[in-house]
Amino acid sequence: MTPRAEDEFTLFPESLGTLAPTVTRSKAGASTRLANRLFAASLAGCCSPDGTLELGKKPFDLRAAAPLPPLMRVYLYTITTHPSERQQGAYRIQITLPNKSRYFDTTDDAHVILAGYEPNLEVFALWDADAHNIGKGIPNSKGVQILEDTLLEAMSLGVARQTRKLRGADESETVVASRPDTLPEALELRWQLSIERLIS
Repeated sequence: MTPRAEDEFTLFPESLGTLAPTVTRSKAGASTRLANRLFAASLAGCCSPDGTLELGKKPFDLRAAAPLPPLMRVYLYTITTHPSERQQGAYRIQITLPNKSRYFDTTDDAHVILAGYEPNLEVFALWDADAHNIGKGIPNSKGVQILEDTLLEAMSLGVARQTRKLRGADESETVVASRPDTLPEALELRWQLSIERLIS
């Protein structure tokens, strides 16, 4: 399922539709652009290509059909690991927002998707964006983690989940991991878990 540039660029051109003019976006690097395209291609059955906006940017938007949110704003990062991780066997993303903002952009009632992609394992991870978009916001280059076991379980089963304690808070979030072919199911689960957390 590794994305090939010639396939993904044909399926999803650089710019389709009209961008929300007030949303600040940054240019995505080459690896992120390919991950963006794989993410969008994995949702081809429930997201129209005409609703795919600026896959060369971070964040990018996707317009989807039910049961997914109608407008998803995707902040996608590369998942990495390093021997110095505080938790053994942990992988992580580093959240950096355009213009050093401290909050995800929810303009036009967009549902924010905080995602990572591990290119070697070919697995996505989906964190609870709302759980991080609170209080004083998101510090620049904030790291959020997922365990290797969760990624490997997703490789095997298609979708996996992991509960992790939020640093500096007396709360937890559920992280969902998914292969590209099961991403629609994982996003639906991610949305349900986010709603449950907000109303609990």
